[in-house]
Amino acid sequence: MQKISLHEYFSTIYLYLNRTFNDIFITFVHSLYYSNMKESFYISKFKEYGLVDILSIQPDIKVDIKYSTTENFTGKILYTDDVGVYTEPTLAQAVAQAQNTLKSINKDFSLVIFDAARPICIQKEMFDIVKGTPNERFIANPYGEFAGGFHNYGMAIDVAIVNKEGNMLDFGTGYDSFEDIAHSGGEAELVKKGLLSLEAYKNRQLLYYVMGKHGMLPYAYEWWHFQLTYNESDKLKYRLLNF
Repeated sequence: MQKISLHEYFSTIYLYLNRTFNDIFITFVHSLYYSNMKESFYISKFKEYGLVDILSIQPDIKVDIKYSTTENFTGKILYTDDVGVYTEPTLAQAVAQAQNTLKSINKDFSLVIFDAARPICIQKEMFDIVKGTPNERFIANPYGEFAGGFHNYGMAIDVAIVNKEGNMLDFGTGYDSFEDIAHSGGEAELVKKGLLSLEAYKNRQLLYYVMGKHGMLPYAYEWWHFQLTYNESDKLKYRLLNF
C-alpha cells in the first residue's frame, strides 16, 4: 500500500468537500428555481374550470397580456400573477387554426394575444373604474343577469398581429381604446372620412379574415376582441370564472 503525504491527504479531503458543497449548492439553487415555477393561482383555477392553454396547441403565438402591465385603460396592473392564455377548448382550437392561416399568408406575421379568460374579480375591478361614466358601456357588467362578459367564461380572446420584430401592425388605435375608430365593421367609411389609414384598414381586414375563417367574429366596439358566439344564453354552456 502506497503511503501518501499529509499534504496530499488534506488536499484530497478538501477537493471532496468542495465538490460536495458545490453539488449541494447547485441542488439547492435548482430546487429554489423550480419551486418558483409552480402553477399560479389563476392557471390552476383555469384548469379546474376545464379551460385549455392555447400555447399547448400552437406555441408559436405571441403573448402580451396587457392587464399584467399598465398598458390598458385602467392604467393599473390587474394581474399580479401569471394568467397564461386559457379559453374554452373550441375557442382555443380556433385561435390556433387562425395562427396557421395567418402564417400561410405571411410567414413573418403572428397573432399576439392581449387577454383571454378573465376571472370575475378582475372584471369587477375594471367595471368599478368606469361605473357612472360614459365609458361604462364598453365594459361588461359583472353584476348583471348573465354576470360579466364572454371573457369571464373563457369564451373571448383579444388579439392583434405583429411582424417578425414583434411590433404590432397599424390598426388605427392601440389596445383598449374607447375611441369610435376602434369600433369594428365601419372601417371603409372611416377611410373615406380620413379617420383611418388605408394601411390600418388592410391590417384589420387581414385580422378579420384569419379569425373569421375559423368562426370568430369581432366585437362591435373593439377590433381586437373575438368570439365564436354572441348569444348571451350560450354562457350557460360554460361556468362563470367565479374567483
